[in-house]
Amino acid sequence: MFTDACRKNRDAIYGIKSSTQILKNQFVFGTGSGFAIAPGIIATAGHIVHIDNDPKRIHNTFEVIRSPDIGQQMELATLIAEDPNHDIAFLKVNNPRSEKYLTLEHSKVPTGTSCGSLGFPLGEIIEFEPGKIVFNLVERFQGCFISSFHNIRLESGKLADFYEVDSLMYNGSSGCPGFLQNGNVIGMQSQSMLGNSAADNARRGKSRKIKGGKKAPTNTQLAISLWVPSMDIVKSAFSVGISI
Repeated sequence: MFTDACRKNRDAIYGIKSSTQILKNQFVFGTGSGFAIAPGIIATAGHIVHIDNDPKRIHNTFEVIRSPDIGQQMELATLIAEDPNHDIAFLKVNNPRSEKYLTLEHSKVPTGTSCGSLGFPLGEIIEFEPGKIVFNLVERFQGCFISSFHNIRLESGKLADFYEVDSLMYNGSSGCPGFLQNGNVIGMQSQSMLGNSAADNARRGKSRKIKGGKKAPTNTQLAISLWVPSMDIVKSAFSVGISI
């Protein structure tokens, strides 16, 4: 059961709204989840901080809200570092309401391990009228098992390690922490591996990847989640001076 882990971890899990103003009363938004790895320091998926997943365009403004604080004013955060090779970004909240953070595993967990994720998939930006925005968040848990641990060649051409888990990745799941029953984080939702129909896959012998939990085509039968391992999050944090 993950009841206790969810109750404990939700105190350090955040909904994230990224935004950039392009014209008067016109904004481009991005949504996702994140989790504190040190007081005031949030880890999230790197593509969340980019406009339309474009690696050359970074959002101007980042606002975050903890699960227990939903309904209150969001807190401003700043992008302090990014590791594009592992799809990791770090945000800093100045004078955060809470200094609680999650514990990360420093070693790999075996195939078949039971785990879960918690965050804000399916988050919605609702604009009732120009300039009046509501960020609709619902905290959601998903249970799953580790299917495998392997590397994948990214669009940059570099290889990166990922956990593959046997659960669907809902749109907007990027940045959700994946954890064990004791609450320790083993990974972060990053992207989905999507495939077409079984017949197409048999003919082609391959599947295709879509980053950021985007919606699958209507004939998709394969949609599994890929998690950035906690070990890579730890290494990336240390490399930019974040102590965990």
